[in-house]
Order: sequence, then C-alpha cells, then structure tokens
Amino acid sequence: MSINDLEFLHGAAFLRLLKGASYISISYLSSIHPSLYLAKSDYRESAILFKISKKPNSSWSFSFSSQEEIALRIVHQTYPNVKFFIALICHRDGICCLSEEQLWTIINHNDGLANQRISVKRELRGSYYVKGTGRVPLERTIPQNNWPEAILSA
Repeated sequence: MSINDLEFLHGAAFLRLLKGASYISISYLSSIHPSLYLAKSDYRESAILFKISKKPNSSWSFSFSSQEEIALRIVHQTYPNVKFFIALICHRDGICCLSEEQLWTIINHNDGLANQRISVKRELRGSYYVKGTGRVPLERTIPQNNWPEAILSA
C-alpha cells in the first residue's frame, strides 16, 4: 500500500515534533476529526489540528469546514485545559503553526470557524505572512522554526 499525501505530510510534521521534545506522547483523536491529535510534552498539553495545502509554492490557502468547527467545540468540552493549535502544512515548504488565539485575531469569532479562509505566503528565506477572512493580516509574521516550538514551549 502506498503512502498518501496526508500520511506523508503528517509524518514529516510529527518527526519535527519528536526531534524537538525531550518527552512527548501523541494520541490520535480520529473520533473527533481525522486530522486532530493530542500532544503531551514536558510543559503543556496541546490539541493540534493539521490542515494541508498541496499547492507546491507560496501562497497557500486553507479553508475551514463545519466538521472542524465541531471538532474545536468538542476539544474545548472534552479537554478544557488544553491549548489548541492549527498546524498549516504548506506542502513541502514547512509548517505555519497558529495558536487558537492568533486564529481569532484574523477571522471573525462571531461568524464561527466554518467557511473561513486563511492564506499563508512566504518569501525565500523569510517568515510566514498570514491573512484571514477579509484579508485581515496577523500582527506579526510566523518564523519557519515556530513548528514545533509553539507546541512544546511552556
């Protein structure tokens, strides 16, 4: 059986996560969402929702569905003390990791998560520029080495 893009890109993200941690355990939360994981490290417990763009070059576009909105709600109900992250896998370029708090600064919280869009672009040797619905930019760029540091730091 061949490896599909989802397995390939999730695997690359996990390898970086494992290399960055002295201790980590990962649980697959497939009953909630097929791209959702719970990671416990030395300092924190995090829920990670992977989103993938197969576009080979910048800029990458990501959209959210009602399934992801429901997953976010279930994570908050089931794991109230867990920090939530969205790992935007920009094909083979890298991973732009946003905290839930950063996400809500670029999309309208009142509109919910479903049907929202995010675009990510990166210049050669630069950081990720993220814009949300209505072209609202994130206040700061996201460095390429933000993954897995954002997940592992206290």
